[in-house]
Amino acid sequence: MIELERSIEILCSLWGKSTHQERLELCNRFGLGYEEAQSRYEQKYPKQKFKNTVYPPDTSWEKQIEIIKQMDSLIAYHQGVPQEITVNIKTDKPIGLVFTADWHIGMYGLDYDCFERDMNTIETEDGLHCMIGGDGRQNMIQPSKLGSSHNQTPIAVQNAVYVLTLKKLISKIIAVGTGNHNYWTTLAIGEDWDKELMRRLKLVYTKHQGKIQLKVGKIVYPILRLHKGRFGSSFNLTHSCKQYQRLHFPDARIIVVEHQHVADMESYRYNEHECVAIRTGTYAVHDDYAEQNGYFGSHVANPTVILYPDTDKIVPFKDMNDAITYLRAVR
Repeated sequence: MIELERSIEILCSLWGKSTHQERLELCNRFGLGYEEAQSRYEQKYPKQKFKNTVYPPDTSWEKQIEIIKQMDSLIAYHQGVPQEITVNIKTDKPIGLVFTADWHIGMYGLDYDCFERDMNTIETEDGLHCMIGGDGRQNMIQPSKLGSSHNQTPIAVQNAVYVLTLKKLISKIIAVGTGNHNYWTTLAIGEDWDKELMRRLKLVYTKHQGKIQLKVGKIVYPILRLHKGRFGSSFNLTHSCKQYQRLHFPDARIIVVEHQHVADMESYRYNEHECVAIRTGTYAVHDDYAEQNGYFGSHVANPTVILYPDTDKIVPFKDMNDAITYLRAVR
């Protein structure tokens, strides 16, 4: 009897700090079933019955709200961008502002010769600036588009050309945006590396959409830029631009919507001011996606506006080179 009590004493002293596997070994060692051994332990140490059952401590509603707000603030630091920003160009001469988007670097069927000429022109032309929109890279990384991913140059090459193009034009860039192709990477990994790239290059980043208060000399020209928009019409391409102005940004003077690859431009009067609606073109002139879905009309076009510094005046051109001819004359 004394020997049995001594064995139970030893088992109970070990039971509470043992793992499940170790407890099974103790049962074999002392010739007891698991439930009997557990019962013996609970009889000897009744206050330790639930020792191994761990519950989180109760937290107040106020504390949880405080925690989630702090977490949201941390996420916003990495994901959020200003929705409106002011850019100041100090000049006493008219400037040209090129709106270029949907480069799709890396895609099969791109007009790389035209892309190269245009980038060289923007870099070297006096008084010419640019806003770069979304879909700078083809970036076919989605599993649902596996076939298209084979018909592109490697992602590393696309990224290199895109970054080097931004560096090439860095003194001319007003702002840069992302597009659905660029953003597929963010959707895959949860971090917007386009935003980080612009931070490193010290460029204004408008992400999906943004409003730029562009001050040229003494005159402020509010610009709204979006990659993808609603209110679209296949018969009236600038309808989306004008509806955004009417419903959301009545003080905008230039409204730009990208993404659909068919360029258009319309000059009109709204809210007692002359305004311009712009749809940008693309360098992806041979597009397998467009062909399989019955879309026509994709063409290279970087619509450009001439902005005056001392009088409120916007002169639009659908063709960048026509705008440059005019810009040289007025400068």
